[in-house]
Amino acid sequence: MKVFVMGIGLCGTFPASGGQSYRELIARAASQAYLDAGITADQLDGAVSVEEDFVSGYSISDEYVPDQLGVVKKSVYTICGDFLHGLGSAIMQLRTGQFKMVVLEGYSKASNILTKDEMLSFAYDPTFNRLGVSPHYLAGIEMQQLLADGKYTKEDVANVVVQMRKNALANSNATYGTNLTTGDVLGARPVAEPLTENMIARHADASVAIVLGTEEVVKSAKAPVCVSGVGWTSGNSIIERRPHNISEGTKAAATMAFNEAKISHAKDCDALYVSDLYAHRALMHMDALGLEKDQLERINPDGGVLGMGDLFEANGGARIYDAVQQLRGHAGTRQINNAKKAMVHGWRGLPTDSCAVAVLEA
Repeated sequence: MKVFVMGIGLCGTFPASGGQSYRELIARAASQAYLDAGITADQLDGAVSVEEDFVSGYSISDEYVPDQLGVVKKSVYTICGDFLHGLGSAIMQLRTGQFKMVVLEGYSKASNILTKDEMLSFAYDPTFNRLGVSPHYLAGIEMQQLLADGKYTKEDVANVVVQMRKNALANSNATYGTNLTTGDVLGARPVAEPLTENMIARHADASVAIVLGTEEVVKSAKAPVCVSGVGWTSGNSIIERRPHNISEGTKAAATMAFNEAKISHAKDCDALYVSDLYAHRALMHMDALGLEKDQLERINPDGGVLGMGDLFEANGGARIYDAVQQLRGHAGTRQINNAKKAMVHGWRGLPTDSCAVAVLEA
């Protein structure tokens, strides 16, 4: 059964959302997606919400979602992961035959959170909280291992930041577009040696919503995009037992998605999106996807997470949003010529190696 992205909506991104609540962000993104899909909310069979109580700040955080999405008294299924994990779940629901059209939603209201690093520390073993070190320490270990292998230098890692922040200048939805030098990145405040502050994505507020539908209902959409393959998996959940120089989760998720999409390699895609929550992680994911560092200029034409901001669970959604724009030919000055196929990669973030990959086709 084929599944299509029928409509997309994005409200944001902002360092702080100008007084808009997360409910307003969700409602506006959903309204955009419904208009784009050529539907009304009452035509939906249900929703998938990608969010987590801990990030939202209260229990049963998805209890308000039906109101904002217009799906009161309909199925709402919640995923704690990256937006692409939610995409996989939504597609499975459609393929059961019980649903024909669903909306997928994710958001960030990071400006509400005063202690983001302390929140991250709770993802580790409880004993970690008593050590008094930066929760980004694992990223520092990963980067040290990556550099020790000899394939990359600190300048290569810094160049990821330079490229992503530059790409963001061409994206009106991006928050952190600017021109930096490798010296600016390497000379920034150290966080977890050799990781510097500029190598870590900064947070932003936004909401992303997409409407997904089967072949039975896709005719109402003006410019549908087919999700030809999707895959998700995790590397070893025990930090001490997994390699820190490559993402096993990415490699396995890509294999699953590529097999379903009937492609052999990420290079077969015209538009490429790779998670860059940390600059060195982008290189690790590229390695796992079989992409070389000289292809960095092809990665994340929207600026990625480093350029648009860390949107928590909605990060993969922002990449899906841009991929659809590319495949429709609506990406403006950052448009990739004759883009017909896109690969989007998502990562849940530290301390996990939980990743997902989707392949989209015009």
